[in-house]
Formats: sequence, C-alpha cells, structure tokens
Amino acid sequence: MSSLRLIRRGRALALGATALVGGCLATGQVWAQAQTQGAAVQSQNGAQADASRDLGLEEILVTAEKRAEGLQNIPIAITAVSGETLEKAGVKEVGDLVQLAPSLQFGTRSTNVFIAMRGIGQAGQDIGSQSGVTVSLDGVPLLNHFMMNPSFLDVERVEVLRGPQGTIQGRNATGGAINVNSKAPTDQTDAELALTGGNYSRFGAKGFVNVPLSDKVLTRVSFQRDRADGWTDNAYLGRHNDNADLTEVRGQVLVKPSEIFSISALVDYTRDRSDPSFNLLLGRADPARPTPAEVPGYAYPRNNIDDLTFYFNEPNQRDVEDIRATLTAHLDLGPDTSITSTTGFIKHDIDLTNLDVDLTPVASARFDLIGLYAKQVTQELTATTDVGSRADLVAGLFYMHGDSSEPLYLSTAAVKNLLVYLPAETLDSYAAYAQFRYNLTDNLRATAGGRYTLDSKSYAMDATSGGRHYLLGDNDIWKAFTPRFVLDYAPQDNTLVYASVSRGFKSGGFNTLGDITQPVNFFNPEYVWNYEIGTKAKLFDNKLRMGLTAFYADYTNLQQTVFRTNVQTGVQFPKVENSSAATIKGVEFEVEAILAEGLKVAGAATRLDTAFGKFCNNDPLYPTLPTAAACVGVTSDGQALPPGAKNLEGNTLTQAPKWQFNVSGEYVFPVSGALEVTARADYKWQSRVYFDIYNNPLVSQDGYGLFNASVGLGTFDKAWSLTGWVRNAFDVRYISQANTSPGATAYTAGSIGMPRMYGATLYHRF
Repeated sequence: MSSLRLIRRGRALALGATALVGGCLATGQVWAQAQTQGAAVQSQNGAQADASRDLGLEEILVTAEKRAEGLQNIPIAITAVSGETLEKAGVKEVGDLVQLAPSLQFGTRSTNVFIAMRGIGQAGQDIGSQSGVTVSLDGVPLLNHFMMNPSFLDVERVEVLRGPQGTIQGRNATGGAINVNSKAPTDQTDAELALTGGNYSRFGAKGFVNVPLSDKVLTRVSFQRDRADGWTDNAYLGRHNDNADLTEVRGQVLVKPSEIFSISALVDYTRDRSDPSFNLLLGRADPARPTPAEVPGYAYPRNNIDDLTFYFNEPNQRDVEDIRATLTAHLDLGPDTSITSTTGFIKHDIDLTNLDVDLTPVASARFDLIGLYAKQVTQELTATTDVGSRADLVAGLFYMHGDSSEPLYLSTAAVKNLLVYLPAETLDSYAAYAQFRYNLTDNLRATAGGRYTLDSKSYAMDATSGGRHYLLGDNDIWKAFTPRFVLDYAPQDNTLVYASVSRGFKSGGFNTLGDITQPVNFFNPEYVWNYEIGTKAKLFDNKLRMGLTAFYADYTNLQQTVFRTNVQTGVQFPKVENSSAATIKGVEFEVEAILAEGLKVAGAATRLDTAFGKFCNNDPLYPTLPTAAACVGVTSDGQALPPGAKNLEGNTLTQAPKWQFNVSGEYVFPVSGALEVTARADYKWQSRVYFDIYNNPLVSQDGYGLFNASVGLGTFDKAWSLTGWVRNAFDVRYISQANTSPGATAYTAGSIGMPRMYGATLYHRF
C-alpha cells in the first residue's frame, strides 16, 4: 500500500520516522512522542541534506486537521511554510506572510491589527470586535485582534488555511486561519546563534540551545533581541517612531515517561517597547476640503511622506508585555487511537501613552493612556481514531475564557481627563466538534464534520464625559452549528481533486468604544456558506507541485466598521454594524518547482471579485447629502440611519484587491569544496485596495510591489553562513491602513509601510 493511502486513512505514524524528516510535528499539536523521532532522523541525515536537496521538493506534513498529513493530501486550500524558508525570506512576524501566501492582506494602525484573507478580516477597532482570521500559537487561538502579529522565534512551520474554518480550527474563522508552530525539544545536544546588523543602527541576536537531560526529558531555550532606531522622523519633537526594541525568551520541556504518554510545557515571555506611529496625517479625504495642515495661518511644516518626516507634538509611546504558557499531554490508547489535551494561558498587556489626537503640532488634545489588557485561558481535548480499515474520526471539546479591558483617557489643552472610558468584556466560549472520513473506494473519500459553538459575552462601561458619569452594561449569547462536507478523489498517488461545502460563524458582540450617550449597541453574528473546488498535484518525480482553487462565499450579516458622528457633539465614533449580505468569488493558484540543479522557484496568484449585497450607510464625510432612494426607511440595528445614507450595494470589500501575486526564486551553487552561495529573491504585487466601505479613492492604496533579496555564503554542513539582505529594495511608499476624519478640515490618517531595510546576518550552528 502506498504512503498516500496510509496518510489518507489517517495512519500518519505508520509512515515512520522517514516522513518526519521535514520536522513537522510541534509542541501544542498532536503526536508529541513522534516529534523526537523526527528530530533524531533529521539530525542523523543532516550531512546528507545538501546532497539530496535537489532530489525533490520539501515534503511538509501539516496538522490542520489534528493529524499529521501530507500537504498535498488535505482537501483544504492551505499554504505551509517551513521555518527555514521563513528565515531565508526574512519573514519575521505574521504580517510578513503576505510575501509568501496568496489571498492574504495585512495592515496595522497603532496597536490595531488588520489581517484579511480572501477579503474577510477585522471588523472593529476595540475589544468588542473579532477578526474573521484567527491566529493560533502552538495550538492555542488568540483572543483579540491586537494580539495577532506575534514575532517569529524558532518556528517549525506556519500553516495558512484559506476560507472558513468552522469545524476543527475553531471560533470566528470566517475568512481563514493562521497556525504558528514552534520547534520542539529534540534528543540531540544542539545550539545556534544568529547576529544581525543593519541600517537604522539595527542590532539583533537570535538563537536556541537544545539539551536532552536524559532519554525521557528534553529541554530547549530560544531567545531573540532586536533593536533599531525609528524610521519615521517626528521633526517637531526631534525624535523617531517606528523603532524596534523587542526581547523574547521561550523555554520548553518535553517529558516522555513511557512509550505511550508524553507531556510538554512551553513558557514564552515577550517585552516589546517599540513605538509604532499611532496615526499619521496622510492627506485629504475630500478633494474640496483642506487638511488641518492646509488651513490659512497654519504655522508648521507639512508632513513629507517621501522623506518619512512628520510633525506632531506628542511622542506616541508604547509598551507591550506578553506571557504565554502551553501544556500539552498526549496519550496513545492503541496503534490508531490517541487523546491530546492542550491547555493554554496568555496575558497580553499594552500601554499606549501620550498619543496625538489632531496629528499636528497644535496642542489641542491627546490620549494620556489607551490600555489594551487581555487575559485568556483555553482548554482543548482532541481524540483521533481509525474506524476499521477505511475510516477515521476526529472529535474534540474546546473552551475559552477571556477577560479584556481597554481604559481610555482623553485630555485637551484646557481640561484634564475630559473623556474617560473604562470598558470591559468577558467571554466564555464553548464548542464541540467532530469529523468523520470514509474511504468509499481506494481513490474516493467522503468527509462530514461539524462544530457547535456557544459564545457568551458580557460588557460593562464606566465612563465620564464632560463631567457627566455614565454606566452601561449588557450581555448576550450567540450560538451556531457549522457543518462541512467534502468529497476528494485521488486518481493517482500524486494528484488530488476535491469539492467542499462549509459554513462559518463569527459571534456577535458589543461596540465597547461607542457613543456612551446612546443605548448599548450590539452587532449580530456573521455567517458564511463557502463552496470550493480544488486540485493539487505533484509531477515530474516531485520536481513540480501545484494547486488550483476556485471558491464562492456567500456571507450573511457581514460585520463591517462604520463611523457615526454624534450630531449634538460632532464627535465621530467607530462602530461595527452588519451588512445584509456580501459575496466573494475567486481563484487561487500556487506553484513550486525545481527548474535545475540548485534552482527552485515558487509563486502564487489570486483573483478576487468581492461585493456588498444590500447595505445602506451614511458617509460621515458628507452628512448633508440626501439619502439615497434605496435607503429611505432603512434601519441599522433597529435605529434609523442618519441623513445622507448611501447605497453601498456592489461596493468592493475592504482589504480585497482584485489581483495579487507573489513569486520567489532561490539558487544554491557551490563555489569551492566546502562553501556554497545561496541567492534568493521575493517579489509581491497587488492591485488597488480600499480601506473604507465607501470605496473612497483617497482612502485607498494604488497597486504596488515589494521586492526583497538576499545573498549568502555558507558551508555545506550548514554550520556557518554570512548573508546580506535587503527588504523593500526599491524603497516603495505605501499605505498599510487608513481611515478618515470628517469636518471642515477632513483628512485621511493611517499607517505607512516599512521603507528599505538592509543589513547582514552571521549565523553559526554549534
């Protein structure tokens, strides 16, 4: 029986240690016992790695369905990237994955993280909203969107799953899921150190030490330190923002008291004192209205985006502290049956201080503090078993408890703490899931799965505004069943064709930073039915690997961010509301090939067609426009829309470019009997992307491309290397996120992407 059949029947361990050479089983996932087997074989065959590098493309096993299976054999649109490739491509955090994965978008604005996949992403900007793309670290999903751009340290692999993941992957994944897996301890004494220097006075150190204390107790300590000067210049204060000041340490212990039982513990501590720009004045939001820096009598220079020079009177400071712990226990009940328990704890605190509100040197208002404090506990139990010789089953239970708070203190030049918001939210999420796969024939398999989720949320607000005190609160429960059905056909060992239908769900919530003069405002759950067909193939003795996916997603109550202006106070508040419907159609293509000895290329392309269904909303930029005929009498969340409501039906979704593609090339060639050169280039391009639901061209980013490259000299045995690298080599200026501020001086504000970075890295494996 072929290896493909063994994988398709779920007997991943029957593949033996050979299949684990890719190093694909990591702490927080299943089969902790097999981790060490794979690492040992990888170490033994390390000397052969160079000789075999051109025999075929890298084989990657993934655990997206709680079983270690070949990437090509899972009927899911998934991109898996090994830790080695991440290092070579200079991918340092989740946001950098856009350079390698199709259909992925990323942007930040202060501490808000906006990840989108196939046009679905972050709905709001506070603790009450959720992202449609989930991020999990070592099997533990993250509670809030502002936690979802962790740095990469000692990573085994990253899995990017596209489309709704409503069965196994968990809560709120209506757009996709990103799973980050750390390298686990091995039974080899091993260590590595990488030192980096670069422009903006960058210095970095990263590495690990792996020590087996016995054949039953294995340990690993990983660390990184990254420091660099800021690349945006606040010329008014004479200081810089967007610097780097990151420290991270991770410790792991893997204990194997017997052949059938193992337990692993991971503790990670991160302190990030980097100061990203809170918000930058970028330009006009309305061609007919000036920005605050363009009004007569403005006495300061204007921002110069090309020179990365800005003028504002507050330092915009940030401090992030993250503590993460994961405990994983695995028990084999038989050759084909196992139970895995994953317990997670995360405490993530962010302090933002001295934040400029008007984004100019004028001393008008500032946020003395915006705090983002989250604490979560998760518990998951997963059982896997073979059912006879033709079927397998995965079933599990999941629980998450989360506490979040977001204190906000706003002062003006005349009044201290004019506005104080103290919102808090508590979440209890319960879920049960199961997936059954049955081989109808040796080539045809049917899958049926489902997940039942119940989310209970409570919200409380203690606020003071203009000397008036407000107390608000509410709670609610949202629940849903999300099934998945798949047929996949393998006409031969290296080809897979599949069709799937799946449902996704993202729970409702509360607008925790809304207008406190109004009743508590909630938004409804978001639902999606996704229809997908795809094919995957490996050809020419594993020299060519490709995948093609076509999909149609039908969303109901799609959660979107809108901005409401209080007509009495003139203050604008962001909030989440539901559009009645939205559709997304698309095609994705991925390819990876060995073109010649030492020469590998990879690429991906996405074509998206996104559109809102019936959706009426007012644009705060134009409050005096007449209401569109199609929007007369329309309400939102039971409240009449303000005057000037627009009909947004047919508008493109935010963070959804029609086209995007990436291509990478790597060439390795010997220059002596002991040395080789590795040259790599990565290019990513995308068409125009909108940042607001109104498709305002001044709140969008034109098409652009980013080019990265590196050249390294190293030894055949991978013990030493020196690599020069450059990121954004052509120093392209682009907006990563933006929104608008209405009024007589309407403007666009947001964040810009990182400029050219270059440097060199010296690596040694001990």
